Amino acid sequence: MRVLIVGLPLFAKRLQKDLSEFDPENRYYCLDTYYSKIDRLKALLLIPRVDVVYSINGTLGSSRVFDLAFRKKKKVMMTWVGTDVTKSKQLKTVNQTFLNEAEHYCEVNWIQEELKEMNVDAEILNFFNFSDDKNSDVVENDQLQVLTYISKNREDYYGWKEIIGAAADHPEVSVTVVGTDGEGMGDIPSNVKCLGWVEDMDTLFKKAHCTIRFVEHDGLSGFVLESLYRGKQVLYSEPLQHCLQVGSQEEISNALAKLKSELNNGEKLFNEKGRSFVKTNFNRDAILNRLIEKFKT
Repeated sequence: MRVLIVGLPLFAKRLQKDLSEFDPENRYYCLDTYYSKIDRLKALLLIPRVDVVYSINGTLGSSRVFDLAFRKKKKVMMTWVGTDVTKSKQLKTVNQTFLNEAEHYCEVNWIQEELKEMNVDAEILNFFNFSDDKNSDVVENDQLQVLTYISKNREDYYGWKEIIGAAADHPEVSVTVVGTDGEGMGDIPSNVKCLGWVEDMDTLFKKAHCTIRFVEHDGLSGFVLESLYRGKQVLYSEPLQHCLQVGSQEEISNALAKLKSELNNGEKLFNEKGRSFVKTNFNRDAILNRLIEKFKT
């Protein structure tokens, strides 16, 4: 069996690596058909030779990759992840082939419900997976340490105003921002440090008691799952188990005040239930075996 993985490049590359190591009997390819002209040309040659085209991103609009895959009678699987749902909702014309002939999946129930409104019947199928090889150290720091991801040039969408506002409410809380460097975003409180894009997040995760994910619209965030897997407290704009759901700057600020109080009272803030949830439900063997089963069906 040969599977071509396309879609969001960061996640597609990780999944291709995971599957290749886990299942060496089959072949897994990854092409960045969004941003690489060379990979788009490679896709023209590779798609006729594979059995499955699997995309981490869905669409009911236009896609040369999907068009070619259907012409060559390949199995097409789409996993919808969040922003793609919003974009397809705004389409005036829907590609009926993509709607009716692709297999549709998503990661979490709130996206599944949105897709139903678009007449897309999607099955829950996850690709984020974790093996028991990462430390989940208790943070030995009396000052609350917060880590968040805010995308460069999409700061408003990722809750810049609300997160920075909550940080300003708590000058004694240390907030580290990755993704954006904060340039052009006005005055930044002294307790906020913007690092820009970071390749190795391990050290930052180890230092954090808490992470924040506050976006206008989200699927199941890998950043959130990684945080839970490492035993972090998580403030999240979506209703996920073992996270504290927040919907405004005030709620973020109140949640930070609560965590700060617990830390001052001697609690370690280690999220054991969150870690157990991810270890059980996003176990590498179970996730990858189910994906492979779907590829072969």
